[in-house]
Amino acid sequence: MLKSLFGHRGDAAPAPATPENSEAPLPATLGFVGHQPIYTARHELVAYEFAPRDAGHRNMMAAGTLNRHDHLLLQTLENLDIFRLLERRRAFINLSLDALDDPLLPSLAEKRAICIVSPAENDDALTAALPAIRALRAAGLSFALEPALFPETRFSPAVLDVLFAEMNFLVLDFSAQTEDLLEPLLARLPQRYPHARWYARNVNSMEAYEVSRRSQGASERFVLFSGPYLTRVPLRHGSGKVDTGQLRVMEILRLLRSGADNEAINAQFKLDSVLLFKLLRFINSPANGLSRQVQTLDETLLLLGREALFRWLSLLLYTAPREDGRNRTLLERSLWRGRFMESLGRAQGNNRLECEHLFVTGMFSTLDALFEQPLSDAIAPLSLPPTISSALVDGQGLFAPYLALAFSLEKGDSARAAAIATRLGGQPEAVNRLQLEAMAWAQKVATEGG
Repeated sequence: MLKSLFGHRGDAAPAPATPENSEAPLPATLGFVGHQPIYTARHELVAYEFAPRDAGHRNMMAAGTLNRHDHLLLQTLENLDIFRLLERRRAFINLSLDALDDPLLPSLAEKRAICIVSPAENDDALTAALPAIRALRAAGLSFALEPALFPETRFSPAVLDVLFAEMNFLVLDFSAQTEDLLEPLLARLPQRYPHARWYARNVNSMEAYEVSRRSQGASERFVLFSGPYLTRVPLRHGSGKVDTGQLRVMEILRLLRSGADNEAINAQFKLDSVLLFKLLRFINSPANGLSRQVQTLDETLLLLGREALFRWLSLLLYTAPREDGRNRTLLERSLWRGRFMESLGRAQGNNRLECEHLFVTGMFSTLDALFEQPLSDAIAPLSLPPTISSALVDGQGLFAPYLALAFSLEKGDSARAAAIATRLGGQPEAVNRLQLEAMAWAQKVATEGG
């Protein structure tokens, strides 16, 4: 685990190829591909929805251009090797019905991909797509659609009934639809298609969340959620849930940051036998490959070093037991941000200390959610360097653009990500590769850390 937690990776990204028939002015790649995390009702991270920079303009594209756009998206994701990197996650990909004959699509059937299909022009186009959907489903591919985009004023109920019956998931997008439109769908569709599970997308308020939970027949079928509400917590100044063990870890982190001697650090560990046991168990884990058992704190500090101990303790903050899986989700998100920012800084030529501080900035960016208090209060005991605290609290300073880029990619705001990355000198292919490698690394470390 030492190698996973403290090692580095530097794989080069293969150059995405361009579609064969490219008479329309499409780019060589789709640029920055955002990833929206998708959770269960127990806050477990189980999937991502991938969307390119121009995702909002897909419905305005001509059919031929849209087909090539979707081919380019599939090719970009294949070149990024997302299914190898995200071996424990599923991927939602938005595609047009005309793209169902794309030669890259059958290979996704065994890779946990879920295609969210866009509307076609008319009933005939929907009917023509059904054989391809059935064949791909038989091969293992899953399908989803957003019912609000398939109104009965445009398509016949009989054709929609056949199409909806082939869907594994139905999607409700709370960013684009009103409650008045969504509630009628929930009043009839769950009973009509009981096999389908529901994905609530862009849930950004308690009211939106309640719409998906209170409708008869729908509450037990909503299994996936995305949006800021899922991880938002009420902030209570000075009264967050910081238990004794977390306070001890925070104090040792403060001592490490302030350059305290080993004796002071040893004294804190000796006050918490459970924490000391966890540290010795960690250092003696078979994964670390030591030739003999380490039995003292002095030896542990010598072998680990202060930076590695700081990282291990940072991870430990998030591993307190919690039934709904929220802490594990926060841990994985923190690790992703830290690893991504550190890797980007290293790619930009920042020195070792700056890269280490970038990791800490990302890692501590979710302490407000973990402790349920404002971030300025959560980090106050740590005596962090000004470059870190300024980025976290004020969104200012040397590290702020790196953190803002991570936020933009998480939210799927690829246009803003492109603007920030341009300021940092990052290219789309390199940033996409770094974010996906960071996601895979965070997933692995969070699983081992549990």
